[in-house]
Amino acid sequence: MEVTDFKNNLWDYTRKIGENTNMIITSLCEHHGLTVLQGRILVEIKQHGSHTIGSLASRLNIAGTNISTMCKKLATKGFLQRVRDEKDERVVKLVLSEKGNKVVEEINQELIEKISVSIKGETKDSLFDIISGLKKMNDLLEKINRL
Repeated sequence: MEVTDFKNNLWDYTRKIGENTNMIITSLCEHHGLTVLQGRILVEIKQHGSHTIGSLASRLNIAGTNISTMCKKLATKGFLQRVRDEKDERVVKLVLSEKGNKVVEEINQELIEKISVSIKGETKDSLFDIISGLKKMNDLLEKINRL
């Protein structure tokens, strides 16, 4: 395969994967009255623990002012709580509320159900091949990014 063909396929499939992932996540989030960005914020906090606005913005690669606005809305809706750091009261941490925790669990369960239905009939080897291919693609993208 020529480098140009590889580049075109890489471009095409990363776009398709991104679009399909966004459609899946959008439907799951909208079902719970959330935008995709709001869902990403809640999932990030669930997976990696409390965050400051700055650390969350950095992790999601989104401007701090945008994250701040989203987090205010999520706090108003009862999904997030703002908690002062015990060691430094100037630092405000964002943590999931009980409602936020519950909605992330529901989204995760709905996604697991969708995946389970979709992979019926696939062999374990086939699933490992998919993950292996994704890892190789990510490794290549990281290598390209370092250039």
